[in-house]
Amino acid sequence: MLKIEGFSINRGNEKIMLISDMIIGSGMRVNLFGDNDTGRSLFLAAVHGEYKNFGGNILIKDKPLSFYKKKKKTILIDNNFHLLPDETVWKNITIPLSQVTTRQKQKILEFCKTANLSDKIGDKVKNLSSSAMKFIELIRAVIQLPQIILIDDLDNYFDDKNLVKAMDISNFAIHGGTSLIATSKRKLDILDVHYRVQEHRVVKL
Repeated sequence: MLKIEGFSINRGNEKIMLISDMIIGSGMRVNLFGDNDTGRSLFLAAVHGEYKNFGGNILIKDKPLSFYKKKKKTILIDNNFHLLPDETVWKNITIPLSQVTTRQKQKILEFCKTANLSDKIGDKVKNLSSSAMKFIELIRAVIQLPQIILIDDLDNYFDDKNLVKAMDISNFAIHGGTSLIATSKRKLDILDVHYRVQEHRVVKL
């Protein structure tokens, strides 16, 4: 699904991340980990089409990112919160959906139960913890069933217990063919495929 060839992130005259080739198929759960300031966030932004200062090719289903300008195939959950603070949990989850089907409602309620949000569905988001807010963003992404979900600094917001819950929620989309790419500072064994950024190069373990 995602193919990366001869990829490099440029900062001034310096290349801070090099990927000779990377292929991520449908339904894969991938962990890209390494120290801060190694280009992990910029890599996700590049795959999402928001960062342009890179070399090489990024292809989704053998087509360049420019092909998907009208309808993005990726959802990026970054280090900022993209929520309406004065709206409810339910509103923030369902806002991208033109209408909520019976099945979607059932799945959202299940996800909220997993994330310990069942009794907070009618609460305003601004009153919740940062971890709860990230669960809301994750549920909103998963219910849309995109081609790829990109999560930056996954271990910043979820401890080991909540990582298990986050993966349980993500599996709904994974089983539907969505790929997941999550960055972190440390290797996350709960994910299936691992790449480490070391000496500016991305190496598959």
